[in-house]
Amino acid sequence: MKKFLFIPMLILATSICFSQTKYENDTLYTQSGFKVYEGQELNIGVGATPDGDFKFIRRNSSGFGTAMVMTDNNSYNKSQLSLPRSMAGHKGKVIKIVKRGNSKIGITYEPLITFGSGRYEIDIDNAIAVGELNVPEQFRPNNNKETIVVKQPISVADELTKLKKLYDDSVLTKQEYETQKAKLLAQ
Repeated sequence: MKKFLFIPMLILATSICFSQTKYENDTLYTQSGFKVYEGQELNIGVGATPDGDFKFIRRNSSGFGTAMVMTDNNSYNKSQLSLPRSMAGHKGKVIKIVKRGNSKIGITYEPLITFGSGRYEIDIDNAIAVGELNVPEQFRPNNNKETIVVKQPISVADELTKLKKLYDDSVLTKQEYETQKAKLLAQ
């Protein structure tokens, strides 16, 4: 069973690694090719939440003065975490690129920007995708009406489960089941 889980996990890990932003030579390269570096001014777009606040630009989680305020219903007060809608259309200056995560869970890089005394981190690819950051046209997601369908690989374990169900439901004979099972395991 471990063999069946290893292959899909390897495929998933590989696809995640190649779809992430890249950081080298003090420059963060987004999935769309937009480059972010220290000292750069970023143009803030509009917030992606229904009330206009920002979803992918949030308070720096390791900075001093970051308040994680719990409300009486045990949820975080988002006004303490996300960039408020009043900052739409402003500019923020990148003061550094922050490394998050580790080799086990994965590493991401996020620009840390300032507005007055506030410091905010940006989930850069998502912020660009939803318009929370204004970037030049060539770096915006393609919003035409064509849809690209990406087929996810089907795991051997999933196929074996389906095959077993067909056998249990008497759709396949024992011989057909064993033949198909052998083919799947030989892959």
